Amino acid sequence: MRYPLKGTMSATFPPIARRSWTILIVLAVLATACTGDSNASPATTSSSTTTSTTTPTSTSSTTVPPTTESSAPLASTDPWAIDVPGDDFDGVLLGFATGLTRAERAPRFRQIEADAGRPYDIGHVFHAWDLAIPTEDDLMHLEDGRLLMISWNGTDTKEIVAGDHDEWIRRQAEGVRDLDRRVLLRWLWEMDGNRRRAWVHSGPDYVAAWNHVRSIFAEVGATNAEWVWCPNEFLFAEGSDPEVWYPGDDEVDWLCADGYNWGTSVASPDWADFGDIFRDFHEWASEKDLPIIIGETGVGEAEPGAKADWIRTIPDRLETDLPEVDALVWFDIDFTDFGFDDFRVDTSPESYDAWLEISNDDRLNAVQR
Repeated sequence: MRYPLKGTMSATFPPIARRSWTILIVLAVLATACTGDSNASPATTSSSTTTSTTTPTSTSSTTVPPTTESSAPLASTDPWAIDVPGDDFDGVLLGFATGLTRAERAPRFRQIEADAGRPYDIGHVFHAWDLAIPTEDDLMHLEDGRLLMISWNGTDTKEIVAGDHDEWIRRQAEGVRDLDRRVLLRWLWEMDGNRRRAWVHSGPDYVAAWNHVRSIFAEVGATNAEWVWCPNEFLFAEGSDPEVWYPGDDEVDWLCADGYNWGTSVASPDWADFGDIFRDFHEWASEKDLPIIIGETGVGEAEPGAKADWIRTIPDRLETDLPEVDALVWFDIDFTDFGFDDFRVDTSPESYDAWLEISNDDRLNAVQR
């Protein structure tokens, strides 16, 4: 189930409700609310995936990158429904991230929404470390009324903690603040993967950098940012220790994991059920009393109809195996040029029909119901 926002937010956004709170407090909040790994996600291919192209770019060494885009602040509004926490599955927010060029992204997003006959709840964009907030994609999602999730990449964690990038971080924080909307900020996602290890260094280094960046956002009043902590799903497998990478409940607003079905045949050992991919993460996250989001997921084509069948299982798996998940975001990007699969929903007529079908499942229409 979904939660209101944390107490660090402005009065426009109510604090995150814990299950241990009394129902009277929750109702009072509601009354005041505005109605190199083979298993790693494709987004781990670089330290600075940019929104201008799906081709990864290298981490900038510039302490203060130039501002590439700017915009006047948008009007404050928060259209998202807030559910009273409880034990019943009450649906998830459904989000989407598109690839292609900047000119093609908005038309594709809007066309798929039109085909589905519904707006998607979350618009997900990827930002290189040196790409200024906001971009055209950011503003497009806000103008269309979606909850914006920005995956903002990082740079060397030791340099961040040393203060080498404070001016740039402050400018980014001001950019988020001036949007005057709720923003899900997924900073330095998949930090546990080997492809980022050379500049993330270690779990403690990552946590120190997370806390440093977040403290600057607090200093400038960017309280509309909801911090999404998002490693790979395999961090929660047996023998791994998520806590080494975890900043702590008080420093995190959303718990997240990325995970994919990497199989190219239903008979292959790496063909994975959607529920199985996120089961260990769900078990760990369910104990934390924070909202839970699947930040990236997808599957490529295999035997005819296999991708469509896999997509159709998602609502059932969410309800029966992953009932504490509050949001799911699909990674609609073709990554075959980088050795991965084509995760777009329309790689075949059958897969697209399946995607449009689950888009209209009540369990993925939590806001619209």
